[in-house]
Amino acid sequence: MSNSNNHKMEQLLSAYREHLMLYKTELEAIWQADHSDAKWVQDIMGIAHKLNGSGKAYGFVELSQLARELEQACEAAQNLTQKKIISGLSSPLYALLNALERDSVAKNAGASPNHNSANTLQTNDICDAVDILLVDDDPNFSKSLSEVLSQYGYRVHCQDDINQLDQAIADHEPVALIVDMDFSGKRFAGANQVSIWRQKNGAPLPVFFVSGYDSFDLRLASVRAGGTHYLRKPLDIPKLVSLLNSELNLAPSEPYRVMLVDDDYDLLSLYGAFLTNAGYNVTSATSAQDALRLLEHSHPELILIDVYMPGCSGIELGKIIRQHEEFATIPLLFMSAAADTDMQLACARLANDEFINKPIELWRLLMVVKSRVKRGRYLRSHLGTSTIAETQTVHDPLTALPMLASMRRDIEEALQHRASDNLMAVVKIDIRDFHTINNLHGHYFGDEILQRIAWELTQHINQSDTLYRESGDEFLLLTTGHKSQILVEQYINDTVNSIENTKITSKHGIMALSADIGVAFATKDISSAGELLDNADIAVFKAKKSTTPEICYFDDTLKTVQKKRFFLEHAIKKGLATDQFVTVYQPIYTVNENKLVGFEALARWQHPEKGLLCPGEFIPLMEERGLIPLLTHQMLTQSLSQFAAWHRQHPYLFLSLNLTAKDIQKPIFLKHLASLLAQYQLNPERIVLEITESLLLFDWQHARYLLRQLSDLGVRLALDDFGTGYSSLSYLQRIDAAKLKIDRSFIYQWSQTGDARLLQTMVQLGKTMNMSVIAEGVEKREELSFLRQLGCDQYQGFLAAKPMFAEEIEKTQWN
Repeated sequence: MSNSNNHKMEQLLSAYREHLMLYKTELEAIWQADHSDAKWVQDIMGIAHKLNGSGKAYGFVELSQLARELEQACEAAQNLTQKKIISGLSSPLYALLNALERDSVAKNAGASPNHNSANTLQTNDICDAVDILLVDDDPNFSKSLSEVLSQYGYRVHCQDDINQLDQAIADHEPVALIVDMDFSGKRFAGANQVSIWRQKNGAPLPVFFVSGYDSFDLRLASVRAGGTHYLRKPLDIPKLVSLLNSELNLAPSEPYRVMLVDDDYDLLSLYGAFLTNAGYNVTSATSAQDALRLLEHSHPELILIDVYMPGCSGIELGKIIRQHEEFATIPLLFMSAAADTDMQLACARLANDEFINKPIELWRLLMVVKSRVKRGRYLRSHLGTSTIAETQTVHDPLTALPMLASMRRDIEEALQHRASDNLMAVVKIDIRDFHTINNLHGHYFGDEILQRIAWELTQHINQSDTLYRESGDEFLLLTTGHKSQILVEQYINDTVNSIENTKITSKHGIMALSADIGVAFATKDISSAGELLDNADIAVFKAKKSTTPEICYFDDTLKTVQKKRFFLEHAIKKGLATDQFVTVYQPIYTVNENKLVGFEALARWQHPEKGLLCPGEFIPLMEERGLIPLLTHQMLTQSLSQFAAWHRQHPYLFLSLNLTAKDIQKPIFLKHLASLLAQYQLNPERIVLEITESLLLFDWQHARYLLRQLSDLGVRLALDDFGTGYSSLSYLQRIDAAKLKIDRSFIYQWSQTGDARLLQTMVQLGKTMNMSVIAEGVEKREELSFLRQLGCDQYQGFLAAKPMFAEEIEKTQWN
């Protein structure tokens, strides 16, 4: 970025600091004034709303957060008494006032707006503008038309004296003329002078005659003067631009035209300056009225509208634009620092686009603007030949990155032109635990993380390489031109580090990111994009199997593994169809009396060739391939049928069954479970479904639905492998489990180290939450003895009994 642009940004930052002191003064005046009028809370809320939106954009992250907290406090105080309102607002208000005083005077109070990134995301690739000569004696018309045409990539030179036409053409060497018909009251003066110039010069320049009038005589004069077109004022700008492009047989690299509408002058100035520096043609308006007035002049390709504005809200402005016959198709993008679901839905319905939460950092502003204006221009250039869905396969609307379809074309081209001494590779990047982040923090926060990752990666990859977004949390990188595999590996390590060094700030603190990486080289035997992408898929699948983030490079052994997985999947499907999957039961005993109280039903595969296989041999692949619901159906059928026979003789017993991630996401087993409970007249309280806390948090939206349905059925829930996941007290309360199962690893740790703190804490926690505590994997008498001291209720493990078939259990003596 040039020194002048840097200076402009520093000026904006300096002005913002001055405005912070004004905000402080205004807040203090409102706080100290008479509070008989309830409007004072709205006034404070309005200032907090602006500071929430602008603070982070200017680099004052803490200030923005404190403003948000005050805004939320104002919202919560709406229906309280005056005394409670003052009490509730006092703490967040004084915290914000202190931050305003600090940040308004400290020269290094905040990180400067991240404006240096503008050159990296240069969107328009503007080449030399196309020169046009405009000859008209109305300075207002000339100025207005010049500004409009500049937005389409034309450079307009103005001349108000028709007698200077020859000299102006010689000075500016235009490729086209726009000439008024009449000058200073002299009719046809423009046409007459153009005729004289043509007779002397004869240059085949297109001439567009314009006039405020329309008559046969005027049009005849235009024709006799060699005019190319005759247009009546006020000009139809899109028509004029279309005619210019067609006549000149070119379309200049016109800057993308963006309009910003926001009543926050500080944000408007920052965003406008930043987008202008990045090559956009920006029009700004501080009110709905200004925006409507400027629409005809600027013809924007995208309008960003702040939702909360006085007089006419952003939603109302959007509706006005949508009802306007000339501007109804302009894409709208709504912005606000408020997280109001109803308002977001209204924006989405109106704009057919996502709602963007403030504060919007400058790098993210560039990203969201770029993706939308490119999509809009693509649609217009392919009008009638493509749909919005088709354009979204070209560029991702969230990150502005090209999509997988583009990558396939780029790989095919690169394979055809690859040099023998250069290495080419596809790198697949899968963000770890992203689904959990989405569930815990919401999709808007998840979208911001994806945008941040895309931004960071684009800053670190080579200029000749291309980053793509495949779907969800997966990115693809096509990298070429490396001289050795060692250099490729170093490059990929640096790319991975750029992700791991990205620290995301959330309300829960600093969040670190990590990724699994799959790399596939374009070896000599690779002849298509499909092969290379498949190999990258196989490599990243291997990487994701690791318990820690990993980089995996494809080789032939991985393909062998892939073949084994294919045959294993085929065998599993056959086994499901022929009832090869059977149920074994592991007894569960009380810790104190060693009395049998229940069973855990476990799946086994009675393989025709390999014998009895444990779950680790088939469950992971079944989950991946979506076969778990079939296994769950068979397990329920077998185990509840058997349990019904036992339950008639031993009504105190319970039966536990495990659920998986697929069962949570699509709980189609519920109807079958309800049917079996009714068929065998089983007490639903004697059925316990085991689920891990990590699986619950992995897909909490579906899990909430499942928990509600299970509660309605009357069955109970056991929290399995407790302590190995996220272990949040708030989630324990939401889950409302009847049993808590302690993972074997904690018992083993005590057995090896003698440190009982974790084990003791978990037992006590279960008791506090009114849950029965079950210890898994008990193998030694001293372990059982210690669990008895801790007050653990039940246990299972090889010390008492291994998992057995029903016939084996029936041969033993019931305790």
